[in-house]
Amino acid sequence: MIDEKTKTIAIEWGVEDVQSERPDLDDDQAWEVLKAVVDRHDANIGVNWEYIGAVADDLYPEEN
Repeated sequence: MIDEKTKTIAIEWGVEDVQSERPDLDDDQAWEVLKAVVDRHDANIGVNWEYIGAVADDLYPEEN
């Protein structure tokens, strides 16, 4: 999103994005991942697919 008035931008991530990385997660689990991403993110790294996957794996380890 680009807001010319406030001169700000925002990148949106949704549960579908989390589920594309971890299709085994339901909507509620994917939402928990997104909330953890916001709480834990490092502004020097940002939010990316690898980070989303890492947070998902931390919260919901995949079974072997």
